[in-house]
Amino acid sequence: MKRPLVMWVESVMVLQRDRYGGIEFQRWPDVNLLQEYETATRRPESWLPKLNEYGVDGLCDAMGPEDFLDFVDFLVFHTQRLGSHADVCRTELEALLENAGSAWKVGERDGHAALEKRVPEGVADAVDDTVSSAGEAGSLLAEAWRSLYGRSPDTEDAYEKAIKAVEEAGASIVSPDNKRASLGTMVRDMKAQKDWALDLPTGDADVPVKMAAALWVGQEGRHGGNGYRKPTQAEAEAAVMLAVPLVQWFTSGAIQRRSQSIPSV
Repeated sequence: MKRPLVMWVESVMVLQRDRYGGIEFQRWPDVNLLQEYETATRRPESWLPKLNEYGVDGLCDAMGPEDFLDFVDFLVFHTQRLGSHADVCRTELEALLENAGSAWKVGERDGHAALEKRVPEGVADAVDDTVSSAGEAGSLLAEAWRSLYGRSPDTEDAYEKAIKAVEEAGASIVSPDNKRASLGTMVRDMKAQKDWALDLPTGDADVPVKMAAALWVGQEGRHGGNGYRKPTQAEAEAAVMLAVPLVQWFTSGAIQRRSQSIPSV
């Protein structure tokens, strides 16, 4: 994958916006992009001499695979500045990654493009649908997804944003009089009221309450001390995957208080 990826980076780095907002092609990669990346990542020693002397091939060799993929991730974000060229650049990169069987793909959540880990298409589609229809809760869910599957995973942030997304989607519905409601108080209130459920004729219709409780209890890092640790990747993935349907159910009204008691099985 190295050679086609180097060629993609070259093709993006020679594009530059002119003063009229159009795109012009340069003969040499734009060094300002590398300098911007190094500033953003607080790079102590610049790779600029390698780029100036050996081009993107030399830059790739000097960076190594992981840093070069981080730079590609930065360029994916940069394509948002390229107007109509953005879609072309991203489509070319996605085709390159897919053909190479890469674990990475070009993703976009809540208007932000980036590299992200490849997941089953149906799962990604469900996340996209929820993010686009759930307002601020959807934005928080998008942030959780980026923290989980992006180039610099932050499992703690992913878990916290997953909880905040559910709180944003459901707190005003479950606990309208509690301006400081948390997922924990939401779970407490739903359990006390005993009639929160999906519209299903089964004793398991209250499964969202159990899912919300699992999401809350599973975050061991809510408080400091007592053997605090960051969530594992698997735990954060489970948290985000729990949050996706919960946000969708709350924002769509699929889960609500039912006038009749939940049937037992």
